[in-house]
Amino acid sequence: MRRQKAMDQEVYRFPRSRLGALIERLARDYRVVGPVRRGAEHAWADVGPGAELALDYPTTMLPPRQFFAPPRELLFRFRRGADGRYTCHEPEAERPVALLGVHGCDLTGLRVLRSFHESSCRDRVVTGRLDRAFILGLACWAPCTAEAFCRDMASLESEAPAALYAWDLGDVLLVKVLTARGREVLQDVTALEAATSDEQVALRHRLRVRHEAFPSHLRFPPDRLAVALEAAADDLLWEATADRCLSCGRCNLVCPTCTCFDVGDEGTLDGAAAVRFRRWTGCQVPGFSKVAGGRDFRPTRAQQLRYRVVRKGKYMPERYGMVGCTGCGRCIAHCPTHISIREIFRQVGGGGGAGAAA
Repeated sequence: MRRQKAMDQEVYRFPRSRLGALIERLARDYRVVGPVRRGAEHAWADVGPGAELALDYPTTMLPPRQFFAPPRELLFRFRRGADGRYTCHEPEAERPVALLGVHGCDLTGLRVLRSFHESSCRDRVVTGRLDRAFILGLACWAPCTAEAFCRDMASLESEAPAALYAWDLGDVLLVKVLTARGREVLQDVTALEAATSDEQVALRHRLRVRHEAFPSHLRFPPDRLAVALEAAADDLLWEATADRCLSCGRCNLVCPTCTCFDVGDEGTLDGAAAVRFRRWTGCQVPGFSKVAGGRDFRPTRAQQLRYRVVRKGKYMPERYGMVGCTGCGRCIAHCPTHISIREIFRQVGGGGGAGAAA
């Protein structure tokens, strides 16, 4: 306990020029992934020692959960032999992933992902990937997009489950050691040189300025969402908002805390071979809530929209102890009809604070 407490206070200088060495070191044991620029956008991609990491990137469209619970994943293959018996083959073991530069909203999303797969479906495949991963967290200095409200959802300051957490000061990053593995990798790449007093002062100043840069959009803390959403169960806002919903499912696909998937089989016509896979799906996709016999227990767009929002703000906190919305703003930015979960939270909670426009 004392060792961990001391480790939490370890903050070292890391020259930006050593990023290539860090990638090279991690590549021995991991598939290394980081944010890169693609035209006018940014995305997560495999990187090598000479890659240009875009550490000043805004929020990517797809969250890092794609590396732990992929959009489409092969579970196993089976094939019929000459004797008529079937044999099953699981996919080959994959390299663990190292993610560089993960923002607080997505670090929070990974914690929610773990909670779901541990307690709901006890999926050791996903939790095993998270256990084996190496994550470098990265502080944000300003909102990534106009739609972000991570300060309101208490994800701005998130550091876990990172092994190292960095603040970018330009030519140097200040890096906090959070795990023994993080310390091991860091000292393999650079001398462990403590941050200077000037750098510590600069960091404290930047953190104060950062707090002012993130406006408050909600007048209440996230732990009040459950009560507010329960009181709004019959509110007209669900019908009014759902009139604009196209049931396209984009909000589900870009969300860092959406966890739903379905399982399917694809086989040859003669039944000699097949694969079983799982793929992302979501509560806004038509037919998601349809069960055997054809009954759909959430047939309307209003019911589907309400379920998604209430799951984020009420069901997930009650079950996992964490609000299911990180405030990343992806679902708002990528909704073709501009439906805003932030605006819904504001309405059910009774208005917004300064700078609270959706």
